[in-house]
Amino acid sequence: MTLRLEAAGITHKGTVREKNEDCIAVGFWISQDTMTAANRFDHVLDQPFACIVADGMGGHNDGERASLLVARSLSRRLSVTGLDGLAAAVRSVNAELFAQLREQPELAGMGSTAVGLTAHAARLAIFNVGDSRAYKLVPAGLQQLSVDDSFQPNWKAGSGVERSTKLLQCFGGRATFADIEPHLMFEPCVPGATYLLCSDGLYETLTEAEMASLIGEDLQASAEALLRRALEKNARDNVTIALVRVTAQDPA
Repeated sequence: MTLRLEAAGITHKGTVREKNEDCIAVGFWISQDTMTAANRFDHVLDQPFACIVADGMGGHNDGERASLLVARSLSRRLSVTGLDGLAAAVRSVNAELFAQLREQPELAGMGSTAVGLTAHAARLAIFNVGDSRAYKLVPAGLQQLSVDDSFQPNWKAGSGVERSTKLLQCFGGRATFADIEPHLMFEPCVPGATYLLCSDGLYETLTEAEMASLIGEDLQASAEALLRRALEKNARDNVTIALVRVTAQDPA
């Protein structure tokens, strides 16, 4: 049996922001463009796979530059190394961002969150720093796998509670170097398992029930439907969506 991953990704500036400070990377493909159609991917797990959603910190210098560096560097590292040394790779990308800040002090304060899925052979990992989220589709709807680095972890859209956007940790975002401790979760690759990675522009706009209802068999169409619904509800922030599903192919 050959394990594969199907994936689809899309990013958009939303209905209010002038530019997109989010960034999405799947393997060596990366985008910060406002997209109207999702990109589709099919990957055999004999080689490492990486998918990253990064959200540049609003109100800081060059948030789009920070999210691009984080998404690109994480995806390139993990597309080669996979799950081995995952925490060290994430921490190294944070150090890389601070190194750029030392070289360009005018960018002081720029920062980014990131959530990612990396897989190789029969194992996968979810990791995050900040408040971009990872969910797993389960019979009851969506199960949050990531941990919000915020004062209101697991905040839910539609709860009526205003969400604090102050982060407990992120990539960069400070005047002097600060190390990070990424949240990590490992599990086996199970055919049919479906995962959603997204920036806060999606989960602040749609409830988890709404998101779950829009994820179907076609991941590309599902990603586009999620974005379309968020835009219909006037998503105030940038919106980035990645869907990943484990599939299996029996030998001929």
